[in-house]
Amino acid sequence: MKAARPTSLEPVLDLARVLAEEFDTVPLPMVGRAVKSAVQATSLFGDSITDSLPTIERIAREDLIALRDTTAEQQAFAEAG
Repeated sequence: MKAARPTSLEPVLDLARVLAEEFDTVPLPMVGRAVKSAVQATSLFGDSITDSLPTIERIAREDLIALRDTTAEQQAFAEAG
């Protein structure tokens, strides 16, 4: 039997799923990295992941918006060139 994942990770995984659906033009590994990076950044404050979830979401969302916009610009440039 497989061990259950820690309950503190469940909200992070749910957030990653939501963001992957919302930012469907961003490759899935990049979504995962953005969320992981946000978790690591907020862990520096010493708060629990659950308490930091709004901050994690904000940081990850900002990163994903930048990635999405950059990808769109590169695609438009490639199509024009």
